[in-house]
Amino acid sequence: MIGPLIFDTFPFSVTSVEREDTFDYSKHDLLSRRKGFEVAGAGDDTLTLGGEFLPYHVGGLSELEAARALKDGATEQFVLRGDGYALGWFVITSIKETHGDAIAPTGVAYKVKYEIKLERVDDPGEAAGASLISDVLSLFG
Repeated sequence: MIGPLIFDTFPFSVTSVEREDTFDYSKHDLLSRRKGFEVAGAGDDTLTLGGEFLPYHVGGLSELEAARALKDGATEQFVLRGDGYALGWFVITSIKETHGDAIAPTGVAYKVKYEIKLERVDDPGEAAGASLISDVLSLFG
């Protein structure tokens, strides 16, 4: 789940997840020694979600556009893994959409692949947490 956007088996599923997080150091030259490292703090934490959907059979285009709207809104989104584990607050930095070999006359492929890239941000504060609670409660009807 990315904010209000829920991934499920149909129509909009995630088939690949890649996460890379780093810790930053500042390197310093030292005489007659190896370079020294000074702790600088948490580095980039990126998350890449990929998948494919069949727009003419099960849909998925509206979910892709919802992800694009979240990206364009430039707001932090709370990300939950499928087992309920909280990954934290992220922003969507890019969305890649690939229309494969067979494209219908409407210009949309029969199978569309996508990739959503996110980057971790600091906790946005209490106001964002309140909207998160309403988003989570909406999942239960």
